[in-house]
Amino acid sequence: MRFFFLVFVLLLLPLFSQVKSQKHLDIARSFIGTRELTGHNDGKDVEMFLNSVGRKKGDSWCSAFVSFCLSSAKVRAPTTRSGLARSFKLQNKIVPAVAVLRGTNKIPKGSIIGWEKGNTVFGHIGFTFTNWSGPYGTTIEGNTSSGAKGSQFDGDGVYLRSRVIQPANYFRICWFILVRS
Repeated sequence: MRFFFLVFVLLLLPLFSQVKSQKHLDIARSFIGTRELTGHNDGKDVEMFLNSVGRKKGDSWCSAFVSFCLSSAKVRAPTTRSGLARSFKLQNKIVPAVAVLRGTNKIPKGSIIGWEKGNTVFGHIGFTFTNWSGPYGTTIEGNTSSGAKGSQFDGDGVYLRSRVIQPANYFRICWFILVRS
């Protein structure tokens, strides 16, 4: 009996060793439901995110939220910590969203996802909450709205969102960055 149990454990061990902790995603998840105090990029947690990257109350905070989670989890890569979503794209190797849409690349859970508004410097970022291949995925984002209505890039809290890669949209998912603990 012991022999069979030992064989069973040895066969399952490789499966458990492949499961990596994603502390940054656990930290992000712990903030789901956090809301701004007055709807003007403020409140205890929002200001904590902003302060972590040297930004002030009232500034957009999606990137500060991502940076806070990465720093709190002591993530090795990416090393970018910024209050600007575009900084992540400019300072790291990205996986283009069209490559994911076409099935050329698959994005693991816990990666950073980035949006752009047309050809402007304005954008938005969050984390993938599920493995992503093809057009659909689930995210955790700060400074977004809770549903289809409301601002998708300047909302009032931290929410789980269902998202779609749509390259022709003005406000669209453009890139992903893999996270290494």
